Amino acid sequence: MKIKRRIAIGDIHGCYALMVELIENVIKFDASGDELVFIGDYIDRGPDNVKVVGYADYLKKNNPERVVLLIGNHELLALNALKTRMSNEIQLWFINGGNTTLINYGSFDNALRQLIPFIGNLQYYYETTECIFVHGGIPAGETLESAPLKSLLWDRSYDRYTGKLIVVGHTPHKKVTKYKNAVVIDTGAVYYGKLSAYDVLNDKVYEAYSPGFGKSVFEGR
Repeated sequence: MKIKRRIAIGDIHGCYALMVELIENVIKFDASGDELVFIGDYIDRGPDNVKVVGYADYLKKNNPERVVLLIGNHELLALNALKTRMSNEIQLWFINGGNTTLINYGSFDNALRQLIPFIGNLQYYYETTECIFVHGGIPAGETLESAPLKSLLWDRSYDRYTGKLIVVGHTPHKKVTKYKNAVVIDTGAVYYGKLSAYDVLNDKVYEAYSPGFGKSVFEGR
């Protein structure tokens, strides 16, 4: 059936309750007409990383043509740390909040067995007729074809980017923010208690708030 809503979901970072609230009660995801594009950074810093990964995986497996899962820089950090077990890679992951993810999984072996297959199936980007979905961005002066894949996860030059419209996460903003050729949808779920999504087909923003972080409270921070 025709896609009526193509909705990108921002960085979740282990905030499972917000994720469920946004998808089930705010967006009210309906696979018959909706497409969900997760922008990456499912894990780290937040409290419920295993649940977030499990729910995202469940949605994808049950709606393979309607759910797109992209990789974020935090998934790449976890992948490098878990597969190499090198102290510098582990330290880098932990500095960026990976310790909470490892605690959730209980051990390196559990994380390696359960998390790595999920990360291995994530896409670096997703392109449609109207835009490109990517976690960090496309470096200014580069194209999707010329940019190194790793840079797509870490870039923050969306304000200077001049190509086809991109929808990105990675850099927390207080609200979904539009630039000339980019829309940034990371609203700091793990920091500010707000998880946001953006429907590119209908130019509509969806938001879910943690208890105690009502809209008026958040916007005043």
